[in-house]
Amino acid sequence: MSTTAISIRLDSDIKKQFDKLCNEFGLSTNAAFNLFARTVVREQAIPFPISLKNSESEQRSIAARNALQRSQHLSAEESHEWTDEEIDELIAAYRHRKKKK
Repeated sequence: MSTTAISIRLDSDIKKQFDKLCNEFGLSTNAAFNLFARTVVREQAIPFPISLKNSESEQRSIAARNALQRSQHLSAEESHEWTDEEIDELIAAYRHRKKKK
């Protein structure tokens, strides 16, 4: 499988926060974008709800859980099928760290 590079523009503060969250989830930024792209293609939809009803942190948790549940491959180089328990642990650890701040 050949790969190609893409370039996107993000607010620098958002990128720092995104990189930090990816790290907390045990993902590289590259793996997270691959995860998102593969899930969008496979599901033919954005893999998380877009709603004004949920707070921003709830949306991140929902997005992470949905994306991880639907993913079969993190990137072309690595694969891992996430169990519900692993996803719950990631989300619980993230929420615990957020409460400490």
